[in-house]
Amino acid sequence: MVNPLHIDPETGGLALSDKGRNIVLHPLWIRERVRGENIYSPLSNQRLYEPAEFPADLTITDIASQNDNVAILEFSDGTQFELPVPEVLKEIGVIDDPEAPPIPESWTTALNSRPKAKWSDLDDSAKLKQMLEGFLRYGFCIIEGTPTERDVLIKLAGRFGYVRDTHWGKIFNVEKKANATDTAYTDLPLPSHTDNPYREPVPGIQFLHCLANEVSGGLSTLVDGIAITERLALESPEKAALLETINVRFRYHGPAAILETHAPMVERDHRGIVKRIRHSSRLDYVPAMEKETLDMFYAARKRLNELSNDPEFRITFPFKKGTLLMMDNYRLLHGRTAFDGDTGRRHLQGCYTDHDGVTSLYRMLANGSQITAVPTEA
Repeated sequence: MVNPLHIDPETGGLALSDKGRNIVLHPLWIRERVRGENIYSPLSNQRLYEPAEFPADLTITDIASQNDNVAILEFSDGTQFELPVPEVLKEIGVIDDPEAPPIPESWTTALNSRPKAKWSDLDDSAKLKQMLEGFLRYGFCIIEGTPTERDVLIKLAGRFGYVRDTHWGKIFNVEKKANATDTAYTDLPLPSHTDNPYREPVPGIQFLHCLANEVSGGLSTLVDGIAITERLALESPEKAALLETINVRFRYHGPAAILETHAPMVERDHRGIVKRIRHSSRLDYVPAMEKETLDMFYAARKRLNELSNDPEFRITFPFKKGTLLMMDNYRLLHGRTAFDGDTGRRHLQGCYTDHDGVTSLYRMLANGSQITAVPTEA
């Protein structure tokens, strides 16, 4: 048997060894993972009991039997339940979890194979899963050959999650406009930035869909936030740390909304991987602090901005009719080069969804589902 379980005499929990590590699992932690009659709803997999009502001194008193798939455990309150061993081993990282999304990989301009797909291929669940793997690993995917009817983006993005409404609307039109309320609605260049850092929560995934592009220039730019924060941390750990610890005020004040939140420019997830970049140099307000701290913070912010626009880290590509860019707005910084809006029409439509739609779809596909879009439950 792989990784046999035994009762830890000190805690009354379960213990096992893995690659030289001795792992001890709390008895209450184990009890919350057992299976049996009236333990979980068969449809929702939600618990049918209140774990807070377990006795604090609960222990495991016996392992009646065990194999690679299940252990029969007896507890000090006189109950007996089955423990699904592979599920526990996956949760604590002893064996791989096939549902787990790919671990993000940082990239620079030298990225050899950009994540891309053909829209028609995504009707195949295996190809859809492959596309999602690339998106989750690198934070973006360029999809070609989409339908180009106006406002069809709601349906396109809706395959990956639930379209989020904001004061910009469910769909926003990125084209040159008179009296523009945002620099995006001009033909000026846009430096690398993340969208909506002033929101709580920040929109997780952005889609940009090209309906028309008759101009030269206006190349889309993408930069990996993980890569530039890694570089900054190598150059100056002290500066990099300030971007993760100082809460900056991000504020949008427009004709339709006043939005404000306080958060650090860089955040990490539970694994220590950079999860979120808030970088929009026209919308951030650093708190008043002593000069030495702010000197270092401003130097760190300046360097991050330099890296975010450095050709070593920035990739570019043209939009053409039918191109759909799907990008992680937490992780990636995006922008564009300048173009002459008087020479032709350039019309992109954009919208936002959240991450949970994509990760749920990936997990369902990894579990063998043949679906090709986020399902809607009745």
